Amino acid sequence: MSWQQFHRRQAAIRFLLERLAKTPEQLPDPRAHDELSDVFDDREQLLCALQHKWTQQLTGRLDARLGECGGRGGDRLEAVRRAWQDTATANPVLREVLDRHVTAPEGELRRAVERERRLLALTGGLAEHSEPETEISRSGAALLRLLHSSERPEAEFPLPVTV
Repeated sequence: MSWQQFHRRQAAIRFLLERLAKTPEQLPDPRAHDELSDVFDDREQLLCALQHKWTQQLTGRLDARLGECGGRGGDRLEAVRRAWQDTATANPVLREVLDRHVTAPEGELRRAVERERRLLALTGGLAEHSEPETEISRSGAALLRLLHSSERPEAEFPLPVTV
């Protein structure tokens, strides 16, 4: 990807998020918008790009939070929780759109969602690299369900962590 393509892609994602901030329930057809059509062919590509942006944001915050806890047991799970909540708080439109539109992913989008699940499970210490990917992903999916159900200010309701 050239720098020009990269910048066009980033501009398209910004346009998309600005549009979705107004109407998150309406994922646009990229062919109907000049700002999107030269970068994306279909809605699945849009969602893959948004999932990638989410994962980039989350990964940076995971790294920072893990650095704070020193990688200790239950602290790792708490670091994952905080990183996920920090990312959701900093990117509310992105999180809402993914929650709304990535309900039964297929193809590349499914692979991206599965990678996020494995990342969370492994980073949180809920799984080991030696386990089958399906089990790691299942652990990550369970953690995501907990994270979604506990979306509230951490100062008021800290999520207890047990390992």
